[in-house]
Amino acid sequence: MQLAEHSPLGASGAYRWMECPASVGLSKGITDSESEYAKEGSAAHYLAYECLASGDDAWVRLSTVTEYGHLPGTGYTFPDGHEVFFTKDMADAVQVYLDAIRYRHPFQHETNTFIEKRFHCPDIHESFYGQADFVYIDMATSTLHVYDYKHGAGIVVDVQDNPQCMYYGVGMLNELELWDDIDTVVLHIAQPRGFHFDGPLREWAISTGDLYNWLHDVLVPAMDRALGSTWTQSGEHCRFCPVRSRACPQLIADFDELEELMNIVADKGGAKALSNAQLGRFLTLFDVARIVQKQAQETAFQRLQAGKKVPGRKLANARTNREWKDGADKALAKAFGDEALSKPKLLSPAKIDAFPGGKAATARWAFKPDGGLTVVAQGDARVAVSKDTKSLFKDVTKGTK
Repeated sequence: MQLAEHSPLGASGAYRWMECPASVGLSKGITDSESEYAKEGSAAHYLAYECLASGDDAWVRLSTVTEYGHLPGTGYTFPDGHEVFFTKDMADAVQVYLDAIRYRHPFQHETNTFIEKRFHCPDIHESFYGQADFVYIDMATSTLHVYDYKHGAGIVVDVQDNPQCMYYGVGMLNELELWDDIDTVVLHIAQPRGFHFDGPLREWAISTGDLYNWLHDVLVPAMDRALGSTWTQSGEHCRFCPVRSRACPQLIADFDELEELMNIVADKGGAKALSNAQLGRFLTLFDVARIVQKQAQETAFQRLQAGKKVPGRKLANARTNREWKDGADKALAKAFGDEALSKPKLLSPAKIDAFPGGKAATARWAFKPDGGLTVVAQGDARVAVSKDTKSLFKDVTKGTK
C-alpha cells in the first residue's frame, strides 16, 4: 500500500484529532497552504539534518550570494520551486539544537543514532507512521532519547505529556524493536526561538511500561474514533486545523453561541450580566474567534497583494525597529566617545540555560519578578493562583497591630 507523505493520524496533528476526532474526516481533500513560517521551519529542519549528518556547524551553511547567485547547499528548495535560504537567525537557533545533541550524546555511531528516522507500525494501526528528528539509544542505561526540534517562536510547546513526542517514542520503540530492551524513554523538545520558563531545551522521562499503557488505553482508541467519528470540539487545537477556514460545523455553532451571549450583554447592561459559566464560555469563544480572524487576515493579505480591494483594509509597511548600518559603532564612538557604547551584559537566563551546566547556574542566580495576575485559558501551563493560594503570601510592607 502506497502511504501518503503525511499520515492523516500523524504525530504532529495528534493534539488536534485526539480532541476533535471529526476534524480528520472534515479535512479530507483540503490542502492547507503552508505559511511562510511553516516553510521557514521546514528549511530549519533540513539545515539541522544536514549538519547532524555531516558534523558541520550551522554557520557553515549560511546563505552566501556571489555573482552567480546563492552558493549551493545554503538553502532549501520546496517541490513547488520556492526557496528558503539559511539566515544567521536560523543558524543560531539550529546551533542550540546541534550543541545540545553533541554535548549530551558524544558517542554516536550508526547503530545507536538515527537522524530523521521514519517509522511505520501497521501492527499498531494502519495510519501509524511518521518521522522522528533525532533518536539516540543508550543501551548501558536502557534509555531511548527522542528529540523534536521546534523552530517556531509564537506558540511555545511543553514536553510533559506531549502526545506528539509520546507518539514518536512509541514509533521508535516499535520500529527498532526495543520494547523489551528499553526501560525509560526521554522525550526532548528543542525550541530555541520560543520563550519558556524551563528554557529552550526541555525534557521529560516516561517509563516504557507507562508509554505502552498510554498507547493502548489512549492513543489507539483515539485513532479508531478519528476514523469515523462526527464529534467536534473547538479550542486551541483549531489553530492549525485545515477546516478552520472552511464551513466547520463546530465553528459555525460557536459563532451562533457567541451571538446569543452578545445579546445577553447587549440587553442586560454589559458583561457583568453574565454568570461565571457564561463568562468563561464567552472568553473561550473569543479565543476561537481570534483563530478564525487570523485566517481571514492572511486571506486579506493575499488578496490585497494581488491588487484586489478589501473595504476597510490596506497594505502598509510592517513596523520594525531601527538597526545600525555597518561601521556605525566606530563612527558614533568617535563622535560621542565611550558613552555611545553599551557595557557587556549578561545574556538572558533562557540563553544561559543552553550552556553546559547552565540550568544549575540559572537555578542559583535567576528569579522571576512578580508580574501581577492575569486571566489565561485553563489549559495554560502556568499554575493557577486561587484566592486561597494568594492568601498564603502576606504583604510584609504593612505594619502589624
